[in-house]
Amino acid sequence: MKNQLKIMPLHAPVITFTQKVLAAGKLSAKGWMLLVVYYIKLILVMPCALLQRLFYANKIGSTNIAEDPTFIIGHYRSGTTYLHKLMAADERFGYLSYYDIICPNTSLLFGKWLQQVLQFIINHLKLKTAFFNNVVPALNDPAEEERFLINKASAYTDYWRFVFPLNWKEWLSCSQLLNNKIYFQRWKKEYLYVLKLATYKHKGKQLLLKSPPNTERIRYLLQLFPNAKFIYISRDPYHLFYSTRNLWYKAIRKFCLQSIADDQIENVVFGHYVHLMEQYEKDKALIPAGNLVEVRYEDLEKNAIVILQNIYEGLHLNGFELLQKRFIAQLQKEKQYRTFEYEYSKETFKKIEVHWAKYIYQWNNKTADAVTDTYVLN
Repeated sequence: MKNQLKIMPLHAPVITFTQKVLAAGKLSAKGWMLLVVYYIKLILVMPCALLQRLFYANKIGSTNIAEDPTFIIGHYRSGTTYLHKLMAADERFGYLSYYDIICPNTSLLFGKWLQQVLQFIINHLKLKTAFFNNVVPALNDPAEEERFLINKASAYTDYWRFVFPLNWKEWLSCSQLLNNKIYFQRWKKEYLYVLKLATYKHKGKQLLLKSPPNTERIRYLLQLFPNAKFIYISRDPYHLFYSTRNLWYKAIRKFCLQSIADDQIENVVFGHYVHLMEQYEKDKALIPAGNLVEVRYEDLEKNAIVILQNIYEGLHLNGFELLQKRFIAQLQKEKQYRTFEYEYSKETFKKIEVHWAKYIYQWNNKTADAVTDTYVLN
């Protein structure tokens, strides 16, 4: 896939952000303070963004995505990041790094020296983040392209739902906007720019991409990449609920511009999961035979090498035997990752069963009662 891309004007992120703010309605007191910070960030980065554009826009635009990407999909907190990091040990793949998504407008301009400076600061101050379960992040680790888009204030990302969570019902229909031809073409342009940047950076390697919103974009991704491969990962819905809710409590609340109550967060988690799963079940049949593998996080955690081998064989990716040492080394690195522990309650489990009974059964072919036998409930 090779074509010149028309890049958005430099001031587009400021305009987009302003439009989103005006459409969102009421902001919280903390939101107003964050609003100033976000505007300062968008404005200060413009000169550097201009320089990166001058040096790299044509190179990125003319980059050829020769091989269709491999997409890791699944709901938030399903283990998509874990699987992404494991498979990124295979050097055939290119990807966006955390450095890229933190500095979406300048990562190519300043190169590895800024990445090294930022990593030194992170390590020296022992900066940790809830997104990493209290692990100091490595900036060269693979990251999701959707966060690249939101960090550059693209109009065509689903992650505005995390900035303005009170409008969560409207965000559920984000994927449906792609049915509009004009919107689809604009989203396509933005999305391909990100993928071409990653391809350029990794010298033409096949991309390994991970982004939960892509779980509901299968039909549109196939229009861009008809032979794309997909790995869908699922997780115990009970744990998934607690983990996703915790993500909102510990992380998203820190960065959003609106106050959202606990019961509203639960509604978001319940509603979005159902929406995502319904869209996935509807569209997965569109994926060509041999291009989809489904795995469970619990199986990956228990026997990662076997599951990785199943993925490679299922998607007809060669060279697995030569990669085992790399995967084992990456698994050793992942041991620092600590899963949060939760206090499970009968009341919350009942809510989960009301909303997700169908998916509890699909996950393990067991009724809710059979699954809850494995938990200690208060």
